[in-house]
Amino acid sequence: MSVGSSEVRKNSAFYEHLVDTLGYVRLLSAERMQPMGLALKADQEGQVTPVIVALNNPYSGLQSKGRPKNKDAMELSTDIEGLSAMKEDQVTPSWQVEPDVQLPKLPTGVTLTIASLEPQDTANRKLQPWFLAQDVPQVLWFGTGQAAPVTLEVRHQSRLVGEVITIMPDGSIKQGQDQ
Repeated sequence: MSVGSSEVRKNSAFYEHLVDTLGYVRLLSAERMQPMGLALKADQEGQVTPVIVALNNPYSGLQSKGRPKNKDAMELSTDIEGLSAMKEDQVTPSWQVEPDVQLPKLPTGVTLTIASLEPQDTANRKLQPWFLAQDVPQVLWFGTGQAAPVTLEVRHQSRLVGEVITIMPDGSIKQGQDQ
């Protein structure tokens, strides 16, 4: 019996599940027209777990007592000059763990690295006033089919598991270096 091959199978299974889940979340986000993302959450022991999150109440800024608001009120980012903070009677959109989509825990010794492919000036865009106190997931689908372009690497003890995963601006998912 080989312990190494069991570890390799576990790591490969995690990688394949991650790729499949990312494809599913892309479709789910577009179907619901709801921003969704992949976030890395640490528990009290410091164990990092990837989770799928959805932006709840993303359009609440557009609805205030029956009156349509400025469309920019629903955007995740914008030029915030001249925009007022949300009023007290409005529901603040927030990122919540999506209960319908589960990812397994990272196997022992496995890390997930996410790197933005956006130019630095757009990666650090200004966020809406209601969004400033929240962590925006690095892997993000906007509900329009588009996504924040990123690469994901799954590594076991610094060795790449599978291939580099790239999420393109159109939301498509590519595997491998030749994008």
